[in-house]
Amino acid sequence: MIIRVKGFQIFKDRHGRLRCYHRRSRTAVDLKKAPIGTADFIAECTRIAALADAKAVKEKPGTLGLLICDYRKSPAFQDLAPQTRFDYQKIFDYLQPIADIVLIRFDRPLVVRIRDRAAASKGRRFGNYPPRERLR
Repeated sequence: MIIRVKGFQIFKDRHGRLRCYHRRSRTAVDLKKAPIGTADFIAECTRIAALADAKAVKEKPGTLGLLICDYRKSPAFQDLAPQTRFDYQKIFDYLQPIADIVLIRFDRPLVVRIRDRAAASKGRRFGNYPPRERLR
């Protein structure tokens, strides 16, 4: 039985495993930790939906989130190739959990720790290299 949750896409992938994603943010629900139909599943869906709604809320002044928001509205970002904007968005999504940190707190050791964590979880290239435009 499949439970329908508004704003989420639940389907079987090509291997026959159930998958669940928040439609707008494309955030996956870990169905091993929170199986469909359990209270954990509903709580996880509520948490992901709240995070997506929080993105729409105006960012606090002087934070990384506002800096990213302002950059995405700037002509410099709008003039980039679509693939480059997509690559930058992946990095912005990775930085979303720390978007409310004040910019004054960003010093070299903090940036190195963020880079090292990104390299450990997403791979060395994601942590070290800026996205680049693909040649066509």
